[in-house]
Amino acid sequence: MSLVGRLEDLALADIFQIISLSKKTGTLVLKSKAGAAVVVFRDGQVIQAATDNLRDTLGNILISKGLINERDLTRALDTQKKLGGGIRLGQILVEMGYLGQQDLEDTIRGQIENMIYSLLSWEDGFFNFDLGEVTPGDKIEVVTQEFLLKAGLNPEYLLMEGARVMDEKKRDGKVAAKAKAAQTVEAFPEPRVAPDNAKKKAASEFSDFLEEQGMAPSSTKVSGEERAALDRSREMSTLKSMFEELRFPTATAEITLLVLRYASEVVNRSVLFMVTREDVKGLGQFGIELKEASADHRVRQIRVPVSEKSIFTEVVANKRSMLGRFSHTAWDAYLVKELGGSEPEEFFLIPLVSNDRVVALLYGDNLPDRKPVPNIAGLEIFVYQAGLAMEKALLERKIMELERLKEKNT
Repeated sequence: MSLVGRLEDLALADIFQIISLSKKTGTLVLKSKAGAAVVVFRDGQVIQAATDNLRDTLGNILISKGLINERDLTRALDTQKKLGGGIRLGQILVEMGYLGQQDLEDTIRGQIENMIYSLLSWEDGFFNFDLGEVTPGDKIEVVTQEFLLKAGLNPEYLLMEGARVMDEKKRDGKVAAKAKAAQTVEAFPEPRVAPDNAKKKAASEFSDFLEEQGMAPSSTKVSGEERAALDRSREMSTLKSMFEELRFPTATAEITLLVLRYASEVVNRSVLFMVTREDVKGLGQFGIELKEASADHRVRQIRVPVSEKSIFTEVVANKRSMLGRFSHTAWDAYLVKELGGSEPEEFFLIPLVSNDRVVALLYGDNLPDRKPVPNIAGLEIFVYQAGLAMEKALLERKIMELERLKEKNT
């Protein structure tokens, strides 16, 4: 999976969710008027982050927090220099007994969180996510090596906390304005929370959130019916959110991107195919992993003739979704090979119909975990609505072209 585009078209929060859901390892590079940034993921978890407008060193941060003094830092830096810079400063400080391991991890975690929260406010610019394991020796434009967190941070937690932090800043801004106007401390709605208590409060709020959503163990055993109800509730919430974005698409490319994004909520692997009168062509994907080639490039090279027997034949003809297994036709074998070589035990195909014609096909399967394909009813509804949105976008484009032609001739 490789993602390239503009933040205006795909918000950073959505990018984080896609990477998290597909459990990918790679580097996300962001460039905007606000600056440049790098976020490194391992198995969908954030392990490193840096921006060029938050460039304070680990040493300075530790001193400002009172965890080490300048003498300890100088000695550790000298040791790091003698060792050729191959060992991170934090590790040296811990090994020399100047800093506790937990204090180091808490500091790095806090710095990464602050960086991510600042990035979530970026609304324009460019992004590029490249797959690949990141090792300490890798060279990245913005230095991140001192802020490596092996355990990683859950992107969903970062997004939730980021939203909370931004809301608090807005609220604090309003409170500060009221305080300045009234010149009295009574204008503040609640006392400041001590830093140590703030972490506990955030952790508690996150635990409560997980509990409410049925995503964490609780003291009360949840029945199968209750769990299913929670799953349906989350699915409908996601579907509603995606529908809101589908209401005002600016281009057909944005619609197809939204389809892939929603598919990432359902399965680990998916491919979007474009259907022409002659053949079915690969358009985009996520989750396809190839050892010797770019999955995006390979998928875009896929061509299956409409006239030949394949898994696409019945769906294109009947305009109906299907859930099934690959047959033993030559073109099915070709598809399996191009998608990595492993044959899934189950796959689905959902047609995107526009102007009474199948213009695209959404494919998904049960690889790599080989678990049964989840219920695709919500995904079918969304793809159906995507077809209507595409019709609307194409109609609006034709109307604009006619208006321009009319203005040109008058």
